Amino acid sequence: MAETCYSQGKKILLMPEQQPNGTWRCRFVIPGLLESTIGTSVDAPLGRYKSEWDAKIAAFSLAKKAIDNSCAARETNPPGRKT
Repeated sequence: MAETCYSQGKKILLMPEQQPNGTWRCRFVIPGLLESTIGTSVDAPLGRYKSEWDAKIAAFSLAKKAIDNSCAARETNPPGRKT
């Protein structure tokens, strides 16, 4: 089941899952983020975390970094501005 969080007004869906070996990983999706691979957690570490909480914190940190990078890119090159 997905858990909803927010960063800078952007929705982040966290989807934790326990692995067969008892460890956890957490995928995330940022709906509406247009960048191709930044909007999903393609590289969510498989079976790396001992607790669900640790996996969620790691996924949220990756998602927040993606949002921060997206916002910084927009500030540097706003839509409609010719370079």
